[in-house]
Amino acid sequence: MTKNSINENNSIKMFNLLINNSITKDEICSILNIKLPTFYKCYKKLKDAGIEIEKNGLLYSASKFSKTITYTPLETSILAYLVFLADTMLPEKKNKILKNAVLKMLYISTKENYDETLKKYEILKQKANENTFKEKIELLQKYKDAKYALKIVLRSGREYDLTPIDFYWENNKVYFYFMDSEIRKRKMISIEKIVKIIPEHKFNKITEAKETIFELYGRLAKIYVLKEDERVVDNFPDRLVIANGSSDKEVLFKRLFRYDELCKVLFPKEDVEAFKRMIEKSLDNID
Repeated sequence: MTKNSINENNSIKMFNLLINNSITKDEICSILNIKLPTFYKCYKKLKDAGIEIEKNGLLYSASKFSKTITYTPLETSILAYLVFLADTMLPEKKNKILKNAVLKMLYISTKENYDETLKKYEILKQKANENTFKEKIELLQKYKDAKYALKIVLRSGREYDLTPIDFYWENNKVYFYFMDSEIRKRKMISIEKIVKIIPEHKFNKITEAKETIFELYGRLAKIYVLKEDERVVDNFPDRLVIANGSSDKEVLFKRLFRYDELCKVLFPKEDVEAFKRMIEKSLDNID
């Protein structure tokens, strides 16, 4: 569970404590097992949601609410769909505004309604991703096989002119690797960020730097220092994707081999096969 979802749950629990009760902030912190900074964050969220909280001395209450609002299954489905639309149709800033507005509506509901709405949202997102991934991958693969240069437009509005290279699957996500025509460097974009794919013109072959793309995991990804001729392709919380332009592949592979299971060579295919052969040879020597 993310930090944000924990805070949302605490806000709901805090609201339920305040309905028809007069209670101190220390009692709320004790019951919810939270610290004062979290109490004030939840208090602000409730106030921002339009919930009138009365303070009488040390006691807090939401006495104007006679009961918690309960949503029907249809209403939770509509709320889930609104959050889903925010995620899939809107730029990130507007996405947050709509998503937060829906979550605020859930503050004055039950925990069951809150959980049910988010569960329906996750199901919607999963099904949509499966269909969207399939359509986008088929379309990108079609243009790749036909040797078309493309223009892609991201949800953020950013555009890339590119030549397609390959796809990469990781943790139920699909990433699209391509050669950025402007800077002649490889890039990697999550398929879900692409909203438009436009064929531009045919090309004979991809002229590119012979970079080796590899990925580092865990603690190594966090402390890794880039070597000469290296650059970051993409950075995730738990892994790091790096492009190495070194001409001496043997020296590079020997270094990557020392990283053991914390490293994986991704592209190009000939480098993946060469690295695999080196690993197999090393295992044979051990036997």
